[in-house]
Amino acid sequence: MRPSFIAAIVAGGLLAAAGFAPLFGGPGYESALLAGLVLPATAAIATALEGVTHKRSPLEALFHGAASGSALALVALAVTLLHGVRVGFCDAIAGIALFAAGPGVGALLGGVWGAVVGIAVTALSPTRPKRWVAVALALSGPLSSIAVSVARFYASPMIFAYDPFVGFFSGSIYDTVVDSRGLWTYRIGSLATTIAALAIASHLEWTRDDKLRLKWSGRPFVAALAGIAAAASVAHIVSGPRLHHYQSASSIAAELGGQIGGRRCRVVFARTIPLADVVRFGRECDAHVEQVERFFEVRGPARVTAFLFADSSQKAALMGAADTYIAKPWREEVYVQASGYPHPVLGHEIAHVVAGNFGRGPFRIAGRAGGWIPNPGLIEGAAVAASPGEGELSEREWAKAMKDLGLLPSLDRLFALGFVAQNASTAYTASGAFVGWVRERFGAATLRAWYGGVDLAEATGSSWAGLETDFRASLDRIELGDAARSQAKARFDRPAVFGRRCPHDVDACRARADQLKQAGDEAGALAEYAQLSALDSGDASTPLAVATTKLRFGHLAEAKRDLVAVTSARATPPHVRDRAIEALGDLALIEGDGAEANARYSDVASRLVDQDVLRTLDVKRAAASDASAREPLLALLVGVPPRGPDKLRAAALLGERAATAPEEGLADYLLARQSLASGDYAEALRRLDRALTRRLSIPRVAVEADRLRTVVACALGDSKSGRASFERYVAHSEVSAARKAWLSGFVDRCVASAP
Repeated sequence: MRPSFIAAIVAGGLLAAAGFAPLFGGPGYESALLAGLVLPATAAIATALEGVTHKRSPLEALFHGAASGSALALVALAVTLLHGVRVGFCDAIAGIALFAAGPGVGALLGGVWGAVVGIAVTALSPTRPKRWVAVALALSGPLSSIAVSVARFYASPMIFAYDPFVGFFSGSIYDTVVDSRGLWTYRIGSLATTIAALAIASHLEWTRDDKLRLKWSGRPFVAALAGIAAAASVAHIVSGPRLHHYQSASSIAAELGGQIGGRRCRVVFARTIPLADVVRFGRECDAHVEQVERFFEVRGPARVTAFLFADSSQKAALMGAADTYIAKPWREEVYVQASGYPHPVLGHEIAHVVAGNFGRGPFRIAGRAGGWIPNPGLIEGAAVAASPGEGELSEREWAKAMKDLGLLPSLDRLFALGFVAQNASTAYTASGAFVGWVRERFGAATLRAWYGGVDLAEATGSSWAGLETDFRASLDRIELGDAARSQAKARFDRPAVFGRRCPHDVDACRARADQLKQAGDEAGALAEYAQLSALDSGDASTPLAVATTKLRFGHLAEAKRDLVAVTSARATPPHVRDRAIEALGDLALIEGDGAEANARYSDVASRLVDQDVLRTLDVKRAAASDASAREPLLALLVGVPPRGPDKLRAAALLGERAATAPEEGLADYLLARQSLASGDYAEALRRLDRALTRRLSIPRVAVEADRLRTVVACALGDSKSGRASFERYVAHSEVSAARKAWLSGFVDRCVASAP
């Protein structure tokens, strides 16, 4: 049987088997990536073996290799399309285009490379060309190309890869919206390389004694084309950073353009970010390093480099992760985008870097085989425990809710590669809860030993089964209400990305729809939501989005009908039903029916623990109960159709309210929040101080005003005033222990970073 037929059977069989997994069923990013790993290598081996058994002229051999690789790609595409017919297509046109530009061209190049190998092996050993040599050299092309991408990953901030054989690798499994448009400019280089190879091959021939020699083709244009194409290929490679095909630390730093240094952090930042914000970020970074060191009881790197990008788009273009934050412990670097003060994940990423001081292997992480096989649960769990996020419940309380709901993963799944089979919220929270428990019970030294490669059972003197029993018993001692479990179900009872159908297309479609809705394009938004329903008909949040779009643009009767349908549908998840009930309250508020609006908001509030959401509902209830305050609050939180929430109009109305009702502090509080969101900390402080000297009739607003004042004072470098606001905040009995603990850590950083 000819090698090309065997290659087709092997590649087609692998892709056929993989297509039964949800993400690989039909043309798309994952199927293209898998095909890129399989097709070029099999095409190269097959054409190399045929090249040493069937001698052709060099030009014919290359054309044959290109044709064989293309035929193999068509076979693989046919298999992928059959799976698409079986399960339904996500976005057939985009998927086929990605397949063609990625593994399709890669398989063609694999065939050309295999032909080159066949020619070379035949020339070196014309009498008895060794087939194993041909196979080894054929594999060396795709493998060497992958090795280059791995080396770039290790030696630079980038996590993505453009590869001549594989195609495109996005780098992050948590960024579900994959932008592969750069692959088309990358393939210009592939075209130039292929043209150069064919033009050079036209100037080669076999002699009678099976030696290769140069010949004059008699066509100067072909000779010139070879030189031009080869030069274009080299220029394309050299221009990679400008074309965003690859990056280095220096090229990213040059494009960002700014740099400052602190006690423990060097910040490389986009010049479009205000310098005051960068300085504040740098001080925060310094304090995070020292705080994380105290948690692990170890000295971290002398200096951490933090790359601060202007936004997620710039970060995605330069290093590959859009909405996923990244750290590289072996490089002592973190990569985040500007996201207000305090930064929501900076401490988490710094924890990865500090943990690298007792991590293993070349990547300085937790893992087996000397750190070569990562333990993502321990890596992420240690960072979550060292720098927990702000929220109403602690990680351990959320884990208790998961346990009550039967959603808590077992330890053998969490602390192995099964971590990535969970949705991110579940995996990060549960692993963080357990690691925090280990540190609390056995100490930081035990945690460091576990992270550094010692089995936890050995480090603690207890079996894994015993540890799991003890951990779950500790959760049983935590008391939670039904509202906490309800919110936990909404947060954690979701499939991981690997268990979803068409996650990239679904999330991209949802993002486009939401953007169009925000921009005022009703028809465009509804069209995208219709496409979203076709892609994922079981998602109950899409009918809700359609209903709120109709509400946003003033189709009140239709909106009410659709919202009632969402609330009454048996398949609607409780958290989606609550959002629909709140939207019905918004509709009643728009229509001036304060009593119904109040009832709707109160109904939803009875099932929530999140104080941020509850506070918003409280303010809406104030609008429902007080007609004189309704107009500014409606403009701020709901909007008057066909306009959505209008911050500019709301600010003007709130300013009038603050002047005409000087005894009330709510308007000043809300204006302070707007100033804080825009980065005007001085104005936010002024408004908060006014609000706190006036009457704040909503208890949750009064509590939040003290929290915000703590944050604002620290942003302005006034740690003494921030400490005083903090003391008032923690004196409120309704503030949860988790929120008090988080703000206490924040104030410690504030004091440590005070100028």
